[in-house]
Amino acid sequence: MMEKQYRLRKNYQFNYVYKHGKAISDKNLVLVFCQNKNNKPKIGFSISKKFGKAVKRNKMRRRLKEIVNKRFGLLERKYNYIFLPRIKEEPATFAQLEKSVDYLLEKVKKEQA
Repeated sequence: MMEKQYRLRKNYQFNYVYKHGKAISDKNLVLVFCQNKNNKPKIGFSISKKFGKAVKRNKMRRRLKEIVNKRFGLLERKYNYIFLPRIKEEPATFAQLEKSVDYLLEKVKKEQA
């Protein structure tokens, strides 16, 4: 499980990333990222109420947390990240989300290079 020190928890932290960050996306996810001052990545998950009821939102959040947790070593240390699932009639499967996260993290590395 991801430690507290690696999570975006406060509203002002999310607002900072939204204001100063860059967004990249694919058909399942949007990833907003911005540079941070310390050398620890911080990760947040934001799921709109338009996505569905609490059960559906929490299921998506749990899936995203698990996927990102497995790929924690691949994250660029100097960025904060917010993952936002896209609202669709048929939500993405676990495998589709894994591919999306991998694709977006590769895109972040290319942006940085």
